[in-house]
Amino acid sequence: MKVNQGPAPASLTPLLNIISSSSIPGTIETDLSIITSKEEPYTLPQLVEKLNTALFESDTHIQVKIHDKTNTIMVVVVNDDTEEVIREIPSEKILDLMYNMCVNVGVFLDRKI
Repeated sequence: MKVNQGPAPASLTPLLNIISSSSIPGTIETDLSIITSKEEPYTLPQLVEKLNTALFESDTHIQVKIHDKTNTIMVVVVNDDTEEVIREIPSEKILDLMYNMCVNVGVFLDRKI
């Protein structure tokens, strides 16, 4: 997966909100203005590394993926020991369902009666 090394896009705002509202005291900045500073914007790999550092003690890490059909950013929380997926945000099943609904609506609208 190739990641754009430019500034964090606006679509990452939910991820930044998750990072800024972290309940792990002393491991991550809680002020969103520090993370979204215009002087030195963070790239996606930097944000992932920062969050993984905060999650180190809980034996979990995150992976950022792009959903194939919808090109939507997915965040996957994984257990370090078992490599078990703990949570997907948003769920891949939901994104597949959304894609299939959009395809079906397109079929209904594109068909001549």
